[in-house]
Amino acid sequence: MARLCLPIALGTTLLSSCVSAPSDPSAPSPSEDTAGNGSEAPSDGKQAIATSLYSASAEGSNLRFDIFSLERHSDEMVVLSMAVTNDGTENAQVMHSLTELGGQASSPDGVSLIDTANQKRYMPLKLTDGKTCHCSSWAGSESLPPGGTIETWVAFPAPPSGTDQVVVTTPVTPDFLDIPITEAVTVNNDIANAPVGEPRILDIRAFEDDIDSGSSRSDSGDEAQVLLSSDVLFELNQSELTSEADGALEAVAEEINASSATIVQIDGYTDNSGNDAINIPLSNDRAIAVKQRLEELITREGVSFEVAGHGSSNPIGDNTTEEGREKNRRVTITFAK
Repeated sequence: MARLCLPIALGTTLLSSCVSAPSDPSAPSPSEDTAGNGSEAPSDGKQAIATSLYSASAEGSNLRFDIFSLERHSDEMVVLSMAVTNDGTENAQVMHSLTELGGQASSPDGVSLIDTANQKRYMPLKLTDGKTCHCSSWAGSESLPPGGTIETWVAFPAPPSGTDQVVVTTPVTPDFLDIPITEAVTVNNDIANAPVGEPRILDIRAFEDDIDSGSSRSDSGDEAQVLLSSDVLFELNQSELTSEADGALEAVAEEINASSATIVQIDGYTDNSGNDAINIPLSNDRAIAVKQRLEELITREGVSFEVAGHGSSNPIGDNTTEEGREKNRRVTITFAK
């Protein structure tokens, strides 16, 4: 079974990435906006808990990205403290080094937190204008001299209280793995109490393909979707389940029994052979057949079903190839975890 991970695009030349574990993993939370001073490396005793290097060889600059802490400042907010240091021999342009595409220049609004346990991605909080990142800015100090450091912070929606570590992603570095979330040593009330807009918390879907069975699944933090090949479930142009279907449906029923789902959505699809007059009724009949068998296999009370046949709409494969048509002939079963 092959598992496909979330891709992170890197338009840079990467030198190395490492994670260090200091003797004291906690670091002071941001007490003031220290970004944009172009100062030497921090002299306040902060120690990086993770470091990554980035080379922009065309500009002759080598940047070092350090993470100092990720702290809970309230039940709704965590604050990441980090720095960018120019380890090169020439000035480095850092206006967009941590910026989201089309985002706020000279800010870390392109940094995000990945909660792999709950399959969520947390984007930086924005102020109530919906545009301004709730973070520090180094506007005016975009040219960083050799040896210079810019310290910055960025606030995020807080992951659930049981989440004690996340992955930190940036636009230019490899992912920072296993960054611990700690309680703030000193809460900055100006940061914690700032008026912010609606948090951006995105679902992350993980995909698995079982090449042997032709089935696959898609998981988010709250929902599972199982895609079963119609070629395994049914004979050609038929809607009566084959003997091979039971093994796959028994596994799905067992998962639904263990889930919190009260509604199971079953959708039938075909390839584009034939026409809708044939394909839509066939896909609907196949979805009904799967529903009827799951009703027999699911032992938990309180589960209802929604069934639909879509014919050849919503293809997931290329209908001009046999492999693609095989992917499109499917029944999907979607339910809450």
